[in-house]
Amino acid sequence: MSRVLHRAVVLSFFGLWVASPMLHAAEGLKIGLVDFQKSINSVEQGKRAKESLKVEFDTKQKKLDLQQEELKKLKEDFDKQKLALSEQAAREKEKQFNDKYMELQKNIGTYRQDIAAREAKMTGQIIQNLKQIVGEIGKSEKYTLVVERSQDAVLYAESQDDLTDRVISTYNKRFTGALKTD
Repeated sequence: MSRVLHRAVVLSFFGLWVASPMLHAAEGLKIGLVDFQKSINSVEQGKRAKESLKVEFDTKQKKLDLQQEELKKLKEDFDKQKLALSEQAAREKEKQFNDKYMELQKNIGTYRQDIAAREAKMTGQIIQNLKQIVGEIGKSEKYTLVVERSQDAVLYAESQDDLTDRVISTYNKRFTGALKTD
């Protein structure tokens, strides 16, 4: 029994000896947090990009609204004239309506894809710029690790080093013009 106890004591001391450097290294950890979602929504370029997308969306929505009104008018006219039209004329009117309807659906899909692609491209560029700034702050202030907070990857962090506002401020000072996505 004493042999087992002796081994346990030796293994415990060995474990402490191995863990000791890790404990000392952990004391020197400097961890920062950045909320990218807040940053994307708060930087001036992001706000201007969203406004630009909104204007573009509204313009395209007006075109779609006009197409929908035209389609509605065609349907109303067809319903009024349906009984008076020959079978051939009714089929032509119905085909005309269906063609306009398909065109409208195609335009809706195309507009959504265009807006989504532009938004993704703009967001990607902003994220790239944010990562650059976070890297510079992390390096200059000797952070061991900077973690993104908004994606629920951080469940608990004792560190109070939230760098988000500094990243936003630095971004707004550095990137003042229109967002370039090319």
